[in-house]
Amino acid sequence: MSDFHETTDAGAKETGRRRFFQSLASLGSSAVTGLAGLKILQNTPVEAAEPPPPLAEATGNLLIRMQQDLERTLASGKTPNWLMVVDTRKCIGCDACTIACRAENPTGPAGNFRRVLKLDLPISARPWAIYKPANCLQCDDPPCARAVPQGMIVKRPDGIVEFDYEKLKGPYARAAAQACPVKMIHVDDGRNFTEGTPRPQDYEARTFVENGKLYRRQPGANPLADTARKCTFCSHLLEVGVLPACVTTCIGGAMYFGDAADAGSLINEITEGRRVFKGHEYLGLKPRVIYFTESMSDTPHIECVACHS
Repeated sequence: MSDFHETTDAGAKETGRRRFFQSLASLGSSAVTGLAGLKILQNTPVEAAEPPPPLAEATGNLLIRMQQDLERTLASGKTPNWLMVVDTRKCIGCDACTIACRAENPTGPAGNFRRVLKLDLPISARPWAIYKPANCLQCDDPPCARAVPQGMIVKRPDGIVEFDYEKLKGPYARAAAQACPVKMIHVDDGRNFTEGTPRPQDYEARTFVENGKLYRRQPGANPLADTARKCTFCSHLLEVGVLPACVTTCIGGAMYFGDAADAGSLINEITEGRRVFKGHEYLGLKPRVIYFTESMSDTPHIECVACHS
């Protein structure tokens, strides 16, 4: 896909702005998912320089700042360098991001583009857990691309890993999904949640945009059936000046998004001098989704290797 450019369709841009501000008032929630397996537990803060505190601004203000950054990037006409940052200390496990993602990117019951992992910790008498929002890492050296013929999966100039849905089907789709070390690729089975019920719901068969094309997951006529799919950073929203759906619906403000090539962006400000998880880099993935690993004062601290060793 060609480099990003400023949208010239005033109607599309205005629609994008309207959807963004509507999203601020409609935060969803859902039950959290489970994750078992704890290998390393540390009840004291890590030995490191005192980290800067989380930004004090309200979540809504952070969203406005990121929205302004996004609009500045699009207006510049330059190819962005998209980056997502997750601060797990601010995630409350509400799954609003998961629901928002499903609403924006219809997938059916076979899979979804993101999930929130939950790790229960036996630290004290009261329940204690940490949560980790997870999605495609948009790797600069994606293992999924190495598992299929060249051209089926491409790395866009802006950093997004894009699938060719016309080609990435059947055995190739399954090979790509199997190659993902974080298991964030699924193969669409063509089914909808409400099919077979007295009244299948129209919203599941609506048209939507993915990788620059229109699709419709209609039972019996679903062009995405048997196709490998994953998170795209909501590229269709970015192109009309709207942040990814998961970012705009995060109640705790745990996710940040922006153009790493913009020195004045929030995404650069929030990462300066912060400790980030290196496990994905050690796997050679070169991720575009990074996680803070700093502890919070006066709280038990769990090293990231507890889940990644």
